[in-house]
Amino acid sequence: MQAERFVERLGRIRDVSAPKAFVTPEAVMAVSAAQARVNEVLGRYRSATVEQAREQAACLMHDFPDQEPPEQFWETASSLAFRDFFVWGHDHDFGHGVTRSGAMMARHREIAIEGLVTGWLAPDLTEQQVLDVGCWSGGDLLMLAGLGAQVTAIEEHPIAVRATRRLCELLDVQADVMEGSLYTDRRDWAGLFDYIYCAGVIYHVTDPLLFMRLLFAYLKPGGSVFLETKAVAGDGSLCSYSGTLEKGWNWYAPNEIAFGRWLVDAGFDAGTVQVWRRANGRLLAGARKTAPAMMRETAGFSRPGSWLEGVC
Repeated sequence: MQAERFVERLGRIRDVSAPKAFVTPEAVMAVSAAQARVNEVLGRYRSATVEQAREQAACLMHDFPDQEPPEQFWETASSLAFRDFFVWGHDHDFGHGVTRSGAMMARHREIAIEGLVTGWLAPDLTEQQVLDVGCWSGGDLLMLAGLGAQVTAIEEHPIAVRATRRLCELLDVQADVMEGSLYTDRRDWAGLFDYIYCAGVIYHVTDPLLFMRLLFAYLKPGGSVFLETKAVAGDGSLCSYSGTLEKGWNWYAPNEIAFGRWLVDAGFDAGTVQVWRRANGRLLAGARKTAPAMMRETAGFSRPGSWLEGVC
């Protein structure tokens, strides 16, 4: 009888969560319409006058100078660790021809456009509680706020946090920008957010499954997550590992199946997980929290005995 109960329990755990592949999304918005929406949103942050644009750009450059040329950042060797340097993140247009280039260039625009096309990013986030994980200098935050979201942003780089706060102040953007690691336990965030946006972060963390479980726990039932990451090619469930060998503190870069499996094992409904390889070889993924759920397996979990193992 005990053996039968064990087999029954094992079946309940395993039968819904072992897909060999994940669905590729279909377009729900034309690319041209998505581009127009992104242009409209970011256009709101252009200054009214050229004098104001120059003043804002000069203020940010003075207070938060680039320690390496952004256009050369990924190609040049550096002995500096993550928290020891600052380079502006996403390109920003202050208006009237005044711009600031960033090491991440227009990635925030590109990912937002693809998010709108796939339906993983809604064209209107009004009254939505949104968590922006890894905001760096604020490019994604501006996009989310411009779509109407009530944004909470978290970033562990102290200079980037201050730069984002100053950018928001200059542009009159209301957002809560927090300094700290997502791994810091915030049980008061359980079930708080309608939507989580996390672009260019997951391959920079050393424990991707715990990271995914935290995202799951912080979503409301019915809430969605949208992620973008560096990736590796290959069949089967594969990850590459670079660690500190490669500039950019790159830890685990998944392929499609590994990326999807992380989401499923963190609690997301396997039927909602979609993964898409971008033209540049990186991955996008979206998933929905249909209901609170236990960890599917707690053996080896890096928060043993924590509330994250239970229903959340």
